[in-house]
Amino acid sequence: MKAKRFAALWLAVVLTLSLLVVPAGAVSFTDMQGHWAQEDVEYLAGLGIVKGTSATTFAPAQKMTACEALLFCSRATGVSAADKKQIAADRADQLKEILPENVYSWAEEEMAVCLETGIISVTELEAMCSSGALLKSITRESLSMYLVRAMQLEPMAKNLTNYSMSFADTASISQALRPYVYLLNTYGIVQGNTANQFMPQGSLTRAEMATMLRRAIDFMDEQGIYAELPAYTDYQWVGGVIDAVSSTSNGATLLTITGNLTDTFGISVPANVPIYENNIRTTPNSLRAGQYVRVNLDDKGAAQAVRLGGTLTSLSGSITEVSQDSITISVSGTSKRLDIDRFTRVQVGQLVGDPSLIEPDAGYTQAQCWVDGMGHLAELKLSGGTRSAEGFLTSVENTSGGQTITVSAFDGQRAQYTLVSGAAVTVNGKAGSISVSNKGDHVSLRVSNDNAGTVVSAAVDTVSDYVQGPIKSISFTKDPYEITVEDSLTGRSRTYPIASNAIARYDGEEITVKEVSRNNFATLQISGDQVVLLDTYPASTTTQGVIESITYASPTTLAVRTPQGTTATFSIDLTNLPDIERDGKTSSIDKLRSGDSVTVTVRYNEVYEIEATSQNATLSGTITRVIQDTTGVSIDVRFSDGSTDTYQVSEGVSVTQKGSVISLYSLKPNDAVDLTLSGDEIVAIEVTGSSSSSTQITGSVLVVNTKDDTLMISLEDGTPLTVDVEDASFVTISGSSTSLSKLAAGDRVQLYGQYSGNLFVATLVVKL
Repeated sequence: MKAKRFAALWLAVVLTLSLLVVPAGAVSFTDMQGHWAQEDVEYLAGLGIVKGTSATTFAPAQKMTACEALLFCSRATGVSAADKKQIAADRADQLKEILPENVYSWAEEEMAVCLETGIISVTELEAMCSSGALLKSITRESLSMYLVRAMQLEPMAKNLTNYSMSFADTASISQALRPYVYLLNTYGIVQGNTANQFMPQGSLTRAEMATMLRRAIDFMDEQGIYAELPAYTDYQWVGGVIDAVSSTSNGATLLTITGNLTDTFGISVPANVPIYENNIRTTPNSLRAGQYVRVNLDDKGAAQAVRLGGTLTSLSGSITEVSQDSITISVSGTSKRLDIDRFTRVQVGQLVGDPSLIEPDAGYTQAQCWVDGMGHLAELKLSGGTRSAEGFLTSVENTSGGQTITVSAFDGQRAQYTLVSGAAVTVNGKAGSISVSNKGDHVSLRVSNDNAGTVVSAAVDTVSDYVQGPIKSISFTKDPYEITVEDSLTGRSRTYPIASNAIARYDGEEITVKEVSRNNFATLQISGDQVVLLDTYPASTTTQGVIESITYASPTTLAVRTPQGTTATFSIDLTNLPDIERDGKTSSIDKLRSGDSVTVTVRYNEVYEIEATSQNATLSGTITRVIQDTTGVSIDVRFSDGSTDTYQVSEGVSVTQKGSVISLYSLKPNDAVDLTLSGDEIVAIEVTGSSSSSTQITGSVLVVNTKDDTLMISLEDGTPLTVDVEDASFVTISGSSTSLSKLAAGDRVQLYGQYSGNLFVATLVVKL
């Protein structure tokens, strides 16, 4: 039965149109008997979609006002009763400002749907109300535009280049409205009269409107068309430009997709998943390379609908206005406004996500917009300005160019930032500076969007009292309630009373204090010795990214560059190492390399597990020159094609030979190397060939690896080095025998042996 999707909806809806005040208790009207529109009117009346002007009459010849026609159009969208009420509530203030008071009282819900689904714009509705056209009769050609919009076909209308029609009065149809009339005529929604006339300037009767509405609903049902409401849906989605299309033996379609702001990925589209092009159902044959596609996902991450958006058009310009709902840019002197919704992928600096990333007052300067063929803003990249970050200072290190600070966010995840010399710093609202004494203090940062991790300004609060750490216990038997937290900075546990009016949140969502769980991670704000804010988060968190550097010390610091462009730092106790896997096999910390893809799992603010995947070398060559100066180390590398490039090598880059860590400063000319690059930056060096020499070295033990018979030590200059001790003898300084397993982190050792290339192979290990 056609229009069946409306049956459940409209049987439960009570319409309150001022001119349609009598409920449709029966599906017949005395003035519709034998009328050409009888079937359509009675069918829609039976569903409660249209109503009579009295208990027994429909008044089929009565002219429709623009307001009535708009409300009729809203009923073609299929918006549920619950969504309709929510939309009306969200737009109540807006509509009260626009609609005449005597219209708002009965038209507000459906007029809100008209605005939300794009049937009419705010500007158009305001113009109608101010001119009085809202309560005047509507022309047939004007109604065509609103009905096409209700059917979600306006993008198709705007993209038409050929819309010739055979009506005898086609020339009388306004040029701008011809594509709309053409679509309705093509799909059988409107037809000419007996003289083959459309009569574009003619008025519209209630009978004509009912018939057009019935045909529109039937067509939308057949095509599976419905109004998708970005603000009132929450399913996940992925999107990008189709790179390749292939089929499987079970009828599924495999799509390879690349976004301008995201990496390439693949997704399978089962044969039964609906595919839409121009909002009309189509076949998998329409999935073609070069088109933008959005795939809606179910709660298991599988495709549930595919929407094609045509070719992306790129627009770049300076920003004149931006919010989380829209952006206005100046393109070659012309102002262009684009709507933003949750189906818009947004990049701010290095962060990629949804429109919630947009801060209206962040000071963005430039925008690059990718608009699909439907006119929808698919991707948006904002440049310039700053973003906010806040948390608690856990370390402050002075550098030649300013300071490196580590900040623990409210969820306990730590990130490293560069505070350059001259950055604006306030302490308790007054100009000041950050020092080691501020460890544990709350800090609010403005971070540059263009220079990842660079702080433009910082505001330190030394007055407010906070504590972070895992919840050890929480008691609801006493008055007031009590919570015990192990302070992440001191390692000591302390019990705090909870204020009766305390605010509690879990992962950003407000909860009751009694819903706070033991063992979760918490940030507490203390006022007058009582907890006034409990921000709690899952005890276990994961961070994905690429290893940026490993600094071996006590504790060792692992720095991970996240996909959002931030650097997350993790402290690792070498005497209590987490579980480590590399390339799916059990490994050790000395096998991790800069450039490895990594997932770090933290439980109760301690690193619990590290899963790494090695990256393949992208370039091979021979070092021709090594320069060491105050700026660091740079190397010239000659490649097989005879070309030579120079690379600056940072301190955090892992340098290895035969899988073991060697010193960056041991690189020398004629070393054969494999380079792993991220862009133009070296992230790892593997020495594949070199000469040998004999020597002895001294250092402190960092990691004992009995499985691989290796020893990682810190040389006198702090450089980490992995030593092959498989064939070495072990003695103490007094001459007694010992073994590798009896060494521990912190032990001083002297090693005798030789370098094989840059790998040190020990023959004797002396524990000092």
